[in-house]
Amino acid sequence: MSTHQTTTTRWLPTLFALLLCAFPILPRLTAADSAAGIITGYVSNAASGNLLEGARVEIPPLGLVAYTDRNGQFTLNDVPAGLQQVTASYLGLDNVTAQVTVGPGQPVTRNFDLTTAIYLLDTFKVTGEREGNAAAITAQRNAPNVKNVVAIDAYGNLPNMNASELAILLPGVAGTVNDEGNYNAMNIRGIPSNLNTITIDGALMGSQGGDSRATRMHTITGSMFDSLELIKGHTPDKGVDSLGGTLNLKSRSPLSMKEKRRMTYNFSARWAPPFTQQIPLREQHRTHPLLNVAYQEVFSAFGGERNLGVAVNLFYSEQAVGYFSTTRNFQTTATAPAFLFDYTTEDNYNNRKQSSVNVKADYRLSRNTKFSFNAIYNDAMERFRLRYDFHAVAGTAGAVPSATSNIVPGFTARITEVRAVAGSNVDLVGQMSQFYHRQRHYAADVEHQFGSLQIDYGTAFSIDHINSGGGDGGVLTMRNISPVGWILDRTQSDYYPRFLQTAGPDLRNPASYRPNSYTFNDARTNHEPKEAHANFRYKLPTTMNLLVKTGYRWREEEVETRSKNRAYSFTGVNGAQLPTDPSVETFGNHRSGLQTPQWNANAIARGRTPLDRSLWSLNAYAAEQVKYTGYRGVVETINAGYLMAQGTLGRTGFLAGVRQEKTEDDSWGYVRSRTPSTAAQQAADPAGAAARDYAGNRRELHGTYTKTFPSVHLTQDLMQNLKARVSWSNSAGRPPLSNFYPSESANDTTRVLTIPNLSLRPEMAENWDTSLEYYFEPVGNLSVGWFHKKIKDYFSGSIDLGTVGTGADNGFGGDYAGYSIRGQSNLGTANITGWEFSYLQQFTFLPGALKGLSASVNYTLLDTKGNFGGTVERTTGQVPGFIPRSGNVSLNWRFHKLSTRVVVNRVGSYIRNFTAVGSGANLYTRARQIVNTGIAYQLRPSVSLSMDIQNVFNQEQSWYRGNPDNLAQVYIPGVTITFGVTGRF
Repeated sequence: MSTHQTTTTRWLPTLFALLLCAFPILPRLTAADSAAGIITGYVSNAASGNLLEGARVEIPPLGLVAYTDRNGQFTLNDVPAGLQQVTASYLGLDNVTAQVTVGPGQPVTRNFDLTTAIYLLDTFKVTGEREGNAAAITAQRNAPNVKNVVAIDAYGNLPNMNASELAILLPGVAGTVNDEGNYNAMNIRGIPSNLNTITIDGALMGSQGGDSRATRMHTITGSMFDSLELIKGHTPDKGVDSLGGTLNLKSRSPLSMKEKRRMTYNFSARWAPPFTQQIPLREQHRTHPLLNVAYQEVFSAFGGERNLGVAVNLFYSEQAVGYFSTTRNFQTTATAPAFLFDYTTEDNYNNRKQSSVNVKADYRLSRNTKFSFNAIYNDAMERFRLRYDFHAVAGTAGAVPSATSNIVPGFTARITEVRAVAGSNVDLVGQMSQFYHRQRHYAADVEHQFGSLQIDYGTAFSIDHINSGGGDGGVLTMRNISPVGWILDRTQSDYYPRFLQTAGPDLRNPASYRPNSYTFNDARTNHEPKEAHANFRYKLPTTMNLLVKTGYRWREEEVETRSKNRAYSFTGVNGAQLPTDPSVETFGNHRSGLQTPQWNANAIARGRTPLDRSLWSLNAYAAEQVKYTGYRGVVETINAGYLMAQGTLGRTGFLAGVRQEKTEDDSWGYVRSRTPSTAAQQAADPAGAAARDYAGNRRELHGTYTKTFPSVHLTQDLMQNLKARVSWSNSAGRPPLSNFYPSESANDTTRVLTIPNLSLRPEMAENWDTSLEYYFEPVGNLSVGWFHKKIKDYFSGSIDLGTVGTGADNGFGGDYAGYSIRGQSNLGTANITGWEFSYLQQFTFLPGALKGLSASVNYTLLDTKGNFGGTVERTTGQVPGFIPRSGNVSLNWRFHKLSTRVVVNRVGSYIRNFTAVGSGANLYTRARQIVNTGIAYQLRPSVSLSMDIQNVFNQEQSWYRGNPDNLAQVYIPGVTITFGVTGRF
């Protein structure tokens, strides 16, 4: 560690300790001016009943300004005694000015109820998109750094009510589509999901992607939250471990409503209509429920008045997905035509049953102290995910067609013929998987206000447990007994080619197949982040608005995996000995013209054991081996401290400071012995052979690094509604925790040992952000932003890390003495430059029915270049996963009781796998444009009817290999319609 790092590491905790010692003194110092008074109160939206966060309360002649907190409360300190003119304002609502008499050293309360003339035109209360957009724009406008905010209710009813559906509508965010058509990972400003962070109220969320850091949002409902914010300019008081940006799910305080009690509900049904294209498995299960009930109430408790708020949210959904997909591999050539040698179809049906309970309580002990508690219990279960695959393969991508080859010469761009020779095979794979996903999140926070000193501290604990497999789930692979000849014809349809068998055993006969294997995957992964924090903010007694803030955060993130996989080999004659399931119909069979038999994996085994043990042989050594290789873990501990200053000078706002984080990683697991057991030993004594191979080779590894993150953020109010921003910040993307699991790979010829590097540093980004933002009434803004990221320290492999020492304590049980050590290290740089455009407006100035129109548009353009840790300079079209173009358009219209909306999300084309410039092996993702639409009618304030259509045009996600004509893969998800009854009372 350098002298600079050591010095900085010491002074931050020291400063923090001094502030702790000063805690009893500072409140008395802030109360020195006994002649000054305090004005406090709430600001609310009179129409919606919500207390407003970010409302501006000021006394213009004195230059005193305060903003309401999450509970809509404000405090104006150091107000001179006498009669004062106080003004409250909020975007989209009319300003209110009131006269307030302030006494010396005495607090006075004045509440403000804001409204606007637009509400007087409506028969019923108008809430939803307008209020959500106003809150989002206000939060962006007041922020000292660059961030985007979107309200959960700003786009009406989300088709699946999951948070990822909202995240993809933010500028710079592009969703990565999984095999079910869900957005399960977020690409932010061209940075993949594993280098970004998703948090709940600032605390890291345990996730299905724990050891990869690719946090997934599609398994958690958005109904529990008030808004979603994307933080792009990192400030010292927040986590900085996101290269692209941090997505923060923000819950709403139950104290932030004006009425005593509020209940909302949403009872919906998702339907796969018969007049749209669906796979047979989906047609058998067309309709599924989606239910949500929320309750909020404010109590007067323990002698206080409206000081206890409780909110409970109950959610249940069955997110059924049925899709058809095909996957192809072509001859490796950049020229046309290319033969198609590898072809797969898949029918998939999955019904994810998701249920959650969220309880949040806020208790205000006094005007100066508040306690908060938030608990989330979320389950996302896939009890019976069914997959049926047909796979035909003939040779390899580099084969040369000849008179005896698998591929018959004379192939065209649309037709490939295959001979029935060795290597021309057909497999059928039937799978029933079970997936159990449980998320728990607990957070407790305390806030104090002592005059000019604010203190907050708290803790959070997130638990994410996954069991993939287990139960009766299994994968059955049926291999054709003899070589098969066929013709694959894409002439009529590229999505649904015709498959014509020309030779070999009849593929429609179960006896033509021999079960190859039956595997049971029972893998358990636990991801458990826990953290504690404390922050101190002190407003200096200066004429200008200036405060200093410091704090400390500790976080420990633990990932542990345990696997109990089993594999069986078939000892019978052929597939006719196993029961087929004639009720299983596949879209692949319907479209290809080939009627293959289907085996239901669940009918052949129970409890990870075949029903007829006489037909199967267990790989006993593999089952014993996985007890060691499948049991491993990583613990990462981060200690962070920061110091910053924030204030305003005239129309200029500033925030500057530095954050320092010390990261320690510890991992453990088993590796194989230098001289493993023989096959004969494994067969004779599986448990003993596995113990000899692994039991004495447990590795415990440790690594550490320290990083400093300075940042400066400036804002300038050029005019009343025109704001400019300039930010400079530093952020990091940490290595996947899975990289730290112990492993050893030795090359005895070159005497090289490859191992994980637990001192691998994060990828670092130096970020510049500029933007020009114009805000206009009643609710709208137009912004143009430019940013630049310089990224360094990419994760690169095969770097020399040293030499293995001698002796039994060399870290490898005395083995590999003198071998060179290789592993990942940090090399290379790259630059990302981008433009972001955003526009939102509600057209209340238009005449008549057009007054209810509103529109939202955003568009992101990115460009990149660099060596990315390699030796060759690459640009935008050569960087896998880098998405250069994305955008959204939303059009809403409300007329009295009727409201409609259309939302369009577009992600441009990009490269998925890169081999070389012009290579036929390059894999590209085609552009995808999803259109969702909905309509709602309000019968009365407590009842509204709605209908939403997801993926109106059944837009597929597809990829091509090398040439755009070589369709490599396609997912076709189908259309769903959601009917719902919603209301509030």
